[in-house]
Amino acid sequence: MNVTREVVSVLAAGALVFCTDTLLAQEGEKSPRFLGIGTGMGVVTHSAPSLVDYINAASMPMAGQQLDEFSSAVELFIAPEFQISDDWILTLEYAALLKTYSITGRGGFQSVFSYVVHMPTLLLQRLVPGEGHRLKFGGGVGYHVAELEQRFPGFGSEDEFAARGFGIMLDATGHTQFDEHFFGLIGLNLRWDFPGTLKREDGSPVIDRTDQSSPTMNFFAIGFRLGVMFRLN
Repeated sequence: MNVTREVVSVLAAGALVFCTDTLLAQEGEKSPRFLGIGTGMGVVTHSAPSLVDYINAASMPMAGQQLDEFSSAVELFIAPEFQISDDWILTLEYAALLKTYSITGRGGFQSVFSYVVHMPTLLLQRLVPGEGHRLKFGGGVGYHVAELEQRFPGFGSEDEFAARGFGIMLDATGHTQFDEHFFGLIGLNLRWDFPGTLKREDGSPVIDRTDQSSPTMNFFAIGFRLGVMFRLN
């Protein structure tokens, strides 16, 4: 799993779409319907109790150094949007949540757990325009893919697992206009993700040997993001 390459590829594709559409838009008249693309990054606080229990069991951290249920993560996003009426916007967002834990176990051995959650989401948002700014509120759903890589460098062990399922997102975003085509972006969001049980490449579930349970990638998250929005028409 090459997390960086996958995320960069998606963001690069979005940038190509932006450049192409901008050139086309400049050749015609400006449409009253807003067509734009936003991008940026954010900080997420998320709770994934089943995953945390699994990592604590597998890594055997030193006493008092177990992972907490809530932890921060980085989120990257790109979000094309189209105004479908005076009051409503349709947004197709791709976001990636990235997190890495590096843990020293009780025996002195090192373990590394890295995961990325790919979160494409279709959102319907209510538009509240203003002088020099735009506010939008709404929610949506998507089919998400979580990928976990675990490594034990001292033993030369490396495994990759995946989970797939639906996610729900509620979002509030504000745009501050700098010029005709360029806006600043600030947003808050809530997520409930249900990728379900982590599985190996052959489809068999991962087993937590401490209690024989199957860990999941389900999580709840609160996110804050900053970025920019480009109007394409």
